[in-house]
Amino acid sequence: MLPSSASGLPVRLSLMVSASVALLLLVAAVVGIAAHLIDSRGQGMLVAAALAHVLMLAAVPGTVVAGLAFGWWGVGAGMVVLAAAAATQFPLHRRFSPRSRLSPRSRIRETTRASDLTVLHANIWLGQADIDAVVALVDEHRPDVLTLVELTPEADSGLRRRLSERLPHAFVSAAAGGDGTGIYSRFPLVDQQRHDGFVTELLSARVEMPGRPLVFAVHPVPPWPREPSEWVRELGLLRQLLAKIPVDDGPVVVAGDFNATQDHRRYRDLQDGRFVDAAVATGAGMLRTYPAHTWHPPVIAIDHVLVADMAVRSVEAVTIPGSDHRGIMARLAFDPN
Repeated sequence: MLPSSASGLPVRLSLMVSASVALLLLVAAVVGIAAHLIDSRGQGMLVAAALAHVLMLAAVPGTVVAGLAFGWWGVGAGMVVLAAAAATQFPLHRRFSPRSRLSPRSRIRETTRASDLTVLHANIWLGQADIDAVVALVDEHRPDVLTLVELTPEADSGLRRRLSERLPHAFVSAAAGGDGTGIYSRFPLVDQQRHDGFVTELLSARVEMPGRPLVFAVHPVPPWPREPSEWVRELGLLRQLLAKIPVDDGPVVVAGDFNATQDHRRYRDLQDGRFVDAAVATGAGMLRTYPAHTWHPPVIAIDHVLVADMAVRSVEAVTIPGSDHRGIMARLAFDPN
């Protein structure tokens, strides 16, 4: 028979392992919460913010293991972390903006009306996306406006030939290497502007239709693997640009690959004033769009449609064959009633 000290060794070892695992999981969740809250300029925390919702999920098994290792004290500590994590994600599913007054069921049943604006955004991965598939999406969803980033001259040429009847009006700054951007429209585009200060092309134009919305196509640089200061600068510059739009200037739509999620403080700062994320407005949660070219589903939501002074009838992510992103389709209305 083994001495009592020897027989208790496996138990103590098991408790030590459980305690270590619990601490590791809960620390990972706390890092995700901190990355969500902090306006960081460091690359590590910016990457953590992109994956914050994944890190926060670690609080679930962390609480269970903490209970096994520490008893009720462990459960209590885990529940505190869980509550903090839930508080950061709750608005994505429960926030209904005054600009979006339709119930989820009525949004599903809603058909496009004359007072609606349908916007389709896509990152076409340095022009590598299947152009025929993009055209097929336009045929299927009948957007009034299509915004594209990572647009090449070759892709623009192919799209213009195929979309000449569906979206005959275009404002494009196509660049070799995939830094180009385009706005294609069913209606004429006026007040066309190319905005300086951004690495990739950032364009805006007013759509000559009832409501005359001002549409932006944006693509700030990513915070990784590039130097994150460029991302910080461009998100700040975009915020200043949007803040300068007069309140009485009419509806505004900002569609693009923001290279930022709702867990990035600087992206949430864009929504401090008039603007609201279409997915947040409908309570759709996180529409994950990247990466879309891997064996697993997309993990992070970096493609968005921001709106000001419009109702959001519906928003969804759509597949763009050949691209490393999913697209975003938003149906908007000028009259929120």
